[in-house]
Amino acid sequence: MDTTDNHWLKPNTAKAFKDQHKAIPYQELMEDTIAWCRPRPGERWLDLGCGAGQLTRALWAASGGQLAEIVGSDCNPGNEDLYLRQKLDPACPAERRRFVLCNFSDGLKVFPDGHFDGVVSGLAITYAEHKDPKTGKYTDQAYNNLLREIRRVLKPDGRAVVSVNVPDPNFVSIMTKSLGSAFRIRSAGKAFLNGIRMLYTGRWLRKEARSGRFHYYPATEVARRLEQAGFPAVRHRLSYADQAIVLRADREPANSSTVQAA
Repeated sequence: MDTTDNHWLKPNTAKAFKDQHKAIPYQELMEDTIAWCRPRPGERWLDLGCGAGQLTRALWAASGGQLAEIVGSDCNPGNEDLYLRQKLDPACPAERRRFVLCNFSDGLKVFPDGHFDGVVSGLAITYAEHKDPKTGKYTDQAYNNLLREIRRVLKPDGRAVVSVNVPDPNFVSIMTKSLGSAFRIRSAGKAFLNGIRMLYTGRWLRKEARSGRFHYYPATEVARRLEQAGFPAVRHRLSYADQAIVLRADREPANSSTVQAA
């Protein structure tokens, strides 16, 4: 796979998305995501495509600091320092949080079968990419394989809560609705600059999606693919200024009864 033009691997991309958690739409998305995670004491969780670790922080807080382990995994090495410097409340012992560099387009081979109680992922799985070496065309092979890999690393009663952008996402709308929060933070100028970088990245993402490289599917299609990957019960709802879909996929149908449909 050619990654020389992959913006997700560039340091500036990590910086651009570092402050997105301060925006009102992203706070909504985090709340909706964590509400469906329902972490319990003693569980092990994987934050897939973790970025700077905002979902890790929210998940840890929701558990009351009682998780046995939380692992952040990302393809961008620039996120490792951001992730490990993320302050968790309550304080997290170093041995219970770690970062694993992993390009999930190649699967999750670094993690054993049935290791995690839960997998959470924020606006990341869409970017699993595969180019057919014979035809030179992008396919959905890596995307479908990633869904199977998520199921593989989960315990028999585990669950995955993931968010994905809607088809043809309006990144301008997201930024516009975020501007109010940008001016309430300490460095509004830096936040605005990062917003411009996010718009630039967003334009690139949409262009690549049209080529088949990335996958902005409607909720019903993502749910269908999760079911094909072996998840018998999938629920979904809109969030993120209606520009993202949150889905919960349970390995066991009985577990889904604990989550009310939005």
